[in-house]
Amino acid sequence: MMKIKNLNILIVLLVAIVTTTSCAKNTVKTTETNSVAETTVKPVQKKNPIKRVNATEFKTETEGKEVQLVDVRTPNEFNEGHIENAENVNVFDKNFMEQMAKYKKDTPVYVYCRSGGRSMKAAKKLKAEGYNVVNLDGGFMGWSAKGFKAVK
Repeated sequence: MMKIKNLNILIVLLVAIVTTTSCAKNTVKTTETNSVAETTVKPVQKKNPIKRVNATEFKTETEGKEVQLVDVRTPNEFNEGHIENAENVNVFDKNFMEQMAKYKKDTPVYVYCRSGGRSMKAAKKLKAEGYNVVNLDGGFMGWSAKGFKAVK
């Protein structure tokens, strides 16, 4: 009877040790996993993001003012209609950045395209080179949808 009691105590102790040891390992794994997850989930802080404005804001900031206004569409698209006083610099031109060199980096460069995608690509290129850029959300289509003036 004494041997069975000792054996039961020994089994209980072994189970306790195994359970404690495995719990300790799980805690370490959980802590490691959580710390990794916390680092991965932290939001990336965008340093000086590109300013994006709707057509009304774009008009307010550009119309009747001396601004750097650039239409980044193709020359054919530009000739079909564009915002008054805009200059055409095709973002797909291999010399795009060379052509943009005439614009001041510290003064906002207002860019737009047909719907906003190409101008955002242009804005990213310009931002990477230190330009202060404002992109027209919705592009020329958004501008036209508001009934704002366009010229040919």
